[in-house]
Amino acid sequence: MKVCVTGAAGFLGRHVILALNRAAHSVVGLDVEPVPKVAFSTRADICNEWLKADITQPLARIRGLDAVVHLAGVAAPNDCDKDPAKAFSTNVNGTYQVLKMALESGARKVVFASSAHVYDIPPKYLPTDEVHPLRLNNTYTTTKLLGEELCHLYFENHGLSYTTLRLYNAYGPGQALGYFIPDQIAKAGAGRIDLQGGNTTKDWVYVLDVARAFVLAVETAFVGPLNIGTGKETELADIACLIADATGATFRYTRLPNATRMCADIARARRVLGWEPTTSIEEGLHATLDHAEVAHPVLS
Repeated sequence: MKVCVTGAAGFLGRHVILALNRAAHSVVGLDVEPVPKVAFSTRADICNEWLKADITQPLARIRGLDAVVHLAGVAAPNDCDKDPAKAFSTNVNGTYQVLKMALESGARKVVFASSAHVYDIPPKYLPTDEVHPLRLNNTYTTTKLLGEELCHLYFENHGLSYTTLRLYNAYGPGQALGYFIPDQIAKAGAGRIDLQGGNTTKDWVYVLDVARAFVLAVETAFVGPLNIGTGKETELADIACLIADATGATFRYTRLPNATRMCADIARARRVLGWEPTTSIEEGLHATLDHAEVAHPVLS
């Protein structure tokens, strides 16, 4: 299949492109950025074709297109709150432009990257399944839910099939600062991690497992949302402690009386895609540290 990946130069995009290549799909990368120079070993590792384009503007048709993996967007909730106009332009209008391009190109499928934040933090119950009530609790979740609704609108009105992947806490090599694990690795590099709210839990899912889910979603006929997580809660303190132990950094943390919790019910993804994560948090963190300069030699 010929698959366009939006946000191709980003953290998820680079890993999804490699996974699609390994599954023998032809990949068109689309990003506002030029072709990454050092993301992969060769240009062939990146994609078969690269399009520099802004998804907030009308997009040209792509000849012979079969599917789109839509990853581009403002992904950090704090960034969305700081600039709501940019968030709506990119995450909502951008999704509309991508869907319009997919339809005009003759694509049969769109896979949309959404977020477990749409269930609210904390959700009403754990583990959280796809029928949990949704909540417009901030700019980020509002834009993600509107993106999901646009996908459904194009399916109902135009027959463009879609699958929404509601991602839990993806992490791995190449993730930028501003996310929890890269930030703790940076602190460890300075020799000390101090953490408030260490008893907060997240559902951490390794990026290669996430990328594999996107490949399977491209290939499935299923329409609707799927949770992509591990079904396991891990405290922030446990993550930071593993990083500190691996790097020789000192570590202190405090607990909060009303810490939030997250944990995915992945039964639907297991049933529909035949997918489940295969990377433990220890394995994923060691692989992430191996790609960071702060990694201790014992992990090599």
